[in-house]
Amino acid sequence: MAETRTATVSSIKAEHPIAFVRVLNCGRAEQQEEHRYGSRKPQFWWVFFGKRWVPLPLQCFLIGHRDGLVLFDTGIDPRIVSDKRYIEQATGRFLLPRIFQLHVNELDRIDHVLRKAGVAARDIRTAVISHLHFDHVGGIAQIPQAELLVSAREWSILSEPHPEREWILREHIEIPSAKWRQITFAPADDPLFEGFDGIHDVAGDGSLILLPTPGHTKGSMSMLIRREGENPILLVGDLTYEATLLERNVVPGTGDRDTLLASFAKVKRLRERLPGLAVVASHDFAAEEMVSRAMGNA
Repeated sequence: MAETRTATVSSIKAEHPIAFVRVLNCGRAEQQEEHRYGSRKPQFWWVFFGKRWVPLPLQCFLIGHRDGLVLFDTGIDPRIVSDKRYIEQATGRFLLPRIFQLHVNELDRIDHVLRKAGVAARDIRTAVISHLHFDHVGGIAQIPQAELLVSAREWSILSEPHPEREWILREHIEIPSAKWRQITFAPADDPLFEGFDGIHDVAGDGSLILLPTPGHTKGSMSMLIRREGENPILLVGDLTYEATLLERNVVPGTGDRDTLLASFAKVKRLRERLPGLAVVASHDFAAEEMVSRAMGNA
C-alpha cells in the first residue's frame, strides 16, 4: 500500500544527520551515442543501425545518515552478462547488446562494491530506488534487510502488460526477500519546492528529500541531500546522463521528451533557489568530483 508522509521539512539541526556521501563504482559499459545525446532519427533506427558507442559509468551512491546507511540505487547484477537466461524475454536478450555493451563481473555486485568501500551489505538500512531499470535495482537481493523506497507511480508500471519493454524486469524486482515500500509525494509548504508535485522526507529531518522527476520513466525520482555548511546535492538518477546536458536541455534518446524537459526546468528552478546545488547524474563521469566538491573535500 502506498504511504503518504507528512511533508513538513524540519530545519537542519546543529548536529547534522549527514556524515558523508560517496559515489560507488559498479562497473562500466558503453551505450549508443544517440541513447546518451539524443537523435532526430527514430529510436528503432539507432538501435539497429547506430555504430557510435560512448563510455558509460555504472554508479550508485552511499549516504551516511545518523539513523543508518542509505543507498541511492543498488547497481547492476553481473549475472545479466553471465546468465543467458537472466532476461526471460527473447526480445530483450536480442536488444540488450544493441543498446548497451556491458563490462561487469562478480566484483561489481553491490555487496562486493560495499565491502571495498569498508561497509557490510547487511548494514544498509534503506535503499532509495530512483527508478526500476535493471541497472539500478540489480543489488536488491544482496540487501534483504533494507527497506526499498520506490515511488508508487513507478511501481504501477509493474501492473502494465509488458514492463520488460521498458527494461523493467519484474522477475528481478518482485523477489521474496525484497522489502518494498511505495511512497507518494505530499504537498510542501516550503517555497523551495514550488513546482514539484510534492515531496517525501525520508528521515523526517529535512536532510534527505525525495522529489518526483519523471521523464526517463514515469515514476523516476531524485533525492536532495542537505548538510549544514556544505553545498546541497541533488541525485537525479537517469533524468540526464550528464549534468551539463541538462544545462543545455539536451534530452537523451529514451524517455518522454516533453516530460523530461519539464523536469529539467524544475531542477533548474531548484538550483536557482539553492545556490551551490550540485546536480549529480548516476551515469556522469563527473559525479565523484561533483560530490567531493559539494562535501568540501576538493
